[in-house]
Amino acid sequence: MDNKQMKATFAGGCFWCMQPPFRMTDGVIDSVAGYAGGTKPNPTYDEVSSGSTGYLEAVQVTYDPEKVTYEKLLDVFWRQIDPTDSDGQFADKGSQYHTAIFYHDEEQKRIAENSKKKLNDSGKFNKPVATEIRQYTTFYPAEDYHQDYDRKNPGRYKEYKILSGREGFIDKTWDESQEVRVYATPGCSGCRAVKEYLTSKNVKFVEINMAADEEARNLVIEKTGHIGSPVVQIGNEFIIGFDRKKMETLLKIIPGK
Repeated sequence: MDNKQMKATFAGGCFWCMQPPFRMTDGVIDSVAGYAGGTKPNPTYDEVSSGSTGYLEAVQVTYDPEKVTYEKLLDVFWRQIDPTDSDGQFADKGSQYHTAIFYHDEEQKRIAENSKKKLNDSGKFNKPVATEIRQYTTFYPAEDYHQDYDRKNPGRYKEYKILSGREGFIDKTWDESQEVRVYATPGCSGCRAVKEYLTSKNVKFVEINMAADEEARNLVIEKTGHIGSPVVQIGNEFIIGFDRKKMETLLKIIPGK
């Protein structure tokens, strides 16, 4: 493995729903669905689903620590799960659906423990965080038909995420309706102007480099029919270029303030 690449392993219930958020995170090189924490070599989905193997459905993330921090990956993880559920996740109950952070070294352990404490102390939930922090031991990739399930079976994936209760819980808990993303390219003056404007208004945003992220580039083309930068996404709305008035409207910013 390249010296710049590191591993992180998370169990968040059904791995179909955990793979896409990490895959779409800038700095993540790969996100693989699989089974973590058990002892039997090469477990199958049927074996893990029995709840008797000690394995948890999980995702293993390969990432570039110069582009994304482990803290950021933990933030992505927390925002995809109900960390207070000690029985499983949403419609899926059983030990194989328990949540866990598998740390690969002492630094990851320290950061994970601090992150869990911060979430517990935040008052975000009225029950304690039940997610375990465990030392990494084993991980086996799941069968091919489980990999990138959201891409292979988008209709079935969307239906499952809604009916399981996960999507509604995430929307209600984290209120992503005003999440701001700036799709930019290096050296783009309009991109710089957008970022400076949002910063001046104390608006937090995620910057995504379209030149390096093919998936983000395809998303922008699909949603806008446009290729070029900047493109600003606020919730489900996409704004082409530096449109101050439209950003103010969607973000409820009072002009001149």
